[in-house]
Amino acid sequence: MNKLLITGFLIFSSLRGFSTCIAIYIAPNGHIYVAADSRRTFYLDDDKTRTESICKIHNVGNTYFAIAGFDDGGLLTAANNALGQNNDPDAAIEAFGAAMTAHYQHLMDEAQQFYPEMLKRFLANGLAEVAFFGYTDGRARVMDVQFRVYLKKNKPVVRCRVLPVGFLAVIGISKDIDDAAPDELPAKQTMLQKPDLYVQQLVELEAAKQPLTVGGPIDLLELSPDGAVWIKKSNSGATIQ
Repeated sequence: MNKLLITGFLIFSSLRGFSTCIAIYIAPNGHIYVAADSRRTFYLDDDKTRTESICKIHNVGNTYFAIAGFDDGGLLTAANNALGQNNDPDAAIEAFGAAMTAHYQHLMDEAQQFYPEMLKRFLANGLAEVAFFGYTDGRARVMDVQFRVYLKKNKPVVRCRVLPVGFLAVIGISKDIDDAAPDELPAKQTMLQKPDLYVQQLVELEAAKQPLTVGGPIDLLELSPDGAVWIKKSNSGATIQ
């Protein structure tokens, strides 16, 4: 891959940090509630930005997933392929992790050669998080797949890890949620009685703190063993490519 192509792919496709906020919550009723901002931000080489609205929640059959990270188009393609080729969600997640680890490894090797400053960003911020969620034997299940890059003997090494989620995961940008004072967070009563509002308010909190990277209409999904219901879905014509 020549330097011009590297410039186009890494700069025009990359996201600063994860440039999104997605909250996934397993409520006491056993349903899974997901809220995702819809802003997709491109950081251009002259420090200007371009944004568009997209839906970051996807599915193949009964397995749903939400994407936050660098090269969201590659993540979407790999997840669709893995889920389409594997009926077992665990096998699909393993195949997805292997495919994206190899893909990211190639990109990080190129980044080190041509754009070491950009590699430093990825070393600090990570590469991506993708949450897969659905039901196994009627029980809610959420798996958080994380991709990070490290230096080993001064060479980038990409690693993938898969973590089961107890009841709540916030992927993408979440520092302001993590650091929020108790009175800034949604009330416990909201968490227990209005789970859809709870995840929405978490994303709204991050959007208020990071308006340049998190924003747009919030998509809101409720998933149960009986199927999915879109509580809110932005009417955007844009798709991840």
